[in-house]
Amino acid sequence: MELIRISTAGSVDDGKSTIIGQLLVGTNSVSKDKLQAIAEASIKKGCSEPDLSLLTDGLMAEREQGITIDVAHIFFSTPKRKYIIADSPGHLEYTRNMVTGASTAEIFVILIDVQKGISDQTYRHAYIANMLQIPNVLVCVNKMDRIDFDQKKFEDLRSEFIDYLKKLNFLPKLYFIPTSALLGDNVIQSSKKTPWYKGLSLLETIESCKVQEENLPFRFKTQNIIHFNSKQFIAGKVISGSVKVNDKITVLPSGAKSSVSSIHRGKEVLEKA
Repeated sequence: MELIRISTAGSVDDGKSTIIGQLLVGTNSVSKDKLQAIAEASIKKGCSEPDLSLLTDGLMAEREQGITIDVAHIFFSTPKRKYIIADSPGHLEYTRNMVTGASTAEIFVILIDVQKGISDQTYRHAYIANMLQIPNVLVCVNKMDRIDFDQKKFEDLRSEFIDYLKKLNFLPKLYFIPTSALLGDNVIQSSKKTPWYKGLSLLETIESCKVQEENLPFRFKTQNIIHFNSKQFIAGKVISGSVKVNDKITVLPSGAKSSVSSIHRGKEVLEKA
């Protein structure tokens, strides 16, 4: 099954952890025991509904402070694909953590609080997505329930964000989704509260994203050389095409010829990447 890497970004309290919680619950990626624990913790916090952000704010110290500090890697799957989400902190001082989380992403999800509008941190996240050349950018205009799902406000933010991307000359596959992470609108399924929105929900959009064109030439960006058990491994990222064991390759810029003896991803040994 295809494995897709997603990175999230957003300013503090834009609803990032909550929307990831909705994705986990909506794809049946959370056990009943864990959901019960979240419900009990939410009651202690005085919440009327389960606080799904607790599913990703895993460190107790982070929960006590009410913020996400480190990059959390979260796994979920659908019948179509497997996913890893790098849930990064939103604070300015932790922007470098977000860069780390986004460095291998094929899908970048940016959240914007519709009431606060586009912040300087949002622009930083868009700039980083451009720098890393992430091919799919999904912008969730969140907390739409707080403005009664006003279409004009959504469209105004959309236009403002697109204007900024044009200045960067950054033209990824771009999607804008009006969401309410708290209530789940347009997260797993399309919401009846936005009849003017004709696009897909967040999960449906993620599922529809094309992350790699198989017919493109194989390109592998080297990030590190690992020496282990008297052998040398080249670590990096496949940025286009595909490669199989025994394929002939050319190493640039030297032009040296070689072949692929094995392919590894973590502890997995693969035949193809």
